[in-house]
Amino acid sequence: MSLYHVSVPLHQVIRGTVPLFTVLVSKMVFQTRYSISVYLSLVPVVLGVTLTTYGDYAVDGIFGLLLTVFGAFLAATKTVATNGILSGNLQLKLSALDLLYQMSPLVFIQTVVCALVKGELFAAVDYVQAVSLDGPVRLLLLVGGLVVNAVLAFLLNVASFNANKKTSALAMTVAGNIKVALTVLLGCLLFSVALPSTTIFGILVTLVGGALYSSVRYKETTTQTRNAFKTIV
Repeated sequence: MSLYHVSVPLHQVIRGTVPLFTVLVSKMVFQTRYSISVYLSLVPVVLGVTLTTYGDYAVDGIFGLLLTVFGAFLAATKTVATNGILSGNLQLKLSALDLLYQMSPLVFIQTVVCALVKGELFAAVDYVQAVSLDGPVRLLLLVGGLVVNAVLAFLLNVASFNANKKTSALAMTVAGNIKVALTVLLGCLLFSVALPSTTIFGILVTLVGGALYSSVRYKETTTQTRNAFKTIV
């Protein structure tokens, strides 16, 4: 809904701050501590997305801006909560399929309600009726496309939940920022769009930041494992 009120570049810039919200929520809920090196590695990750999506920043009012910021906060909260449920930090330890099974009915209800409020549900019904008038072949293609989309969405959620469980909420949000940079790069390559220097620099900064974060977390995890082993021995 926030995209109705802000431009795409501004939306991506605010969404790029999700790792910062993830740190905040993790500290509030789980009292998670991060080293200075982790904080420093997040700077190029967030800054790089800002440079990558630099463009025409526009917002139709304070409500749109607050809604977008609130959306970023909810995205971070969802990622932290998912990690807590899957890893057992919230006194639950569900598998990815179990979590998806529990969430799907609620998500379906939420989607239908939002579609009713925005009028998208009636527009979808009108579109299906119009397609059905063109013959059964086009209707079958539409149904087939929806089925393929549903299967891909299911696989994406399963993969995302499993990755969240095996890594961390912060790692998932950092990967999300890297995805934005790579999506811009791939889109420009596929459609032969010339990349401005600011965008190229932003992509490089994001990738370097992701590499720094991975390196820092790998070193910290290795050190913690060694110390735990020495304690056991």
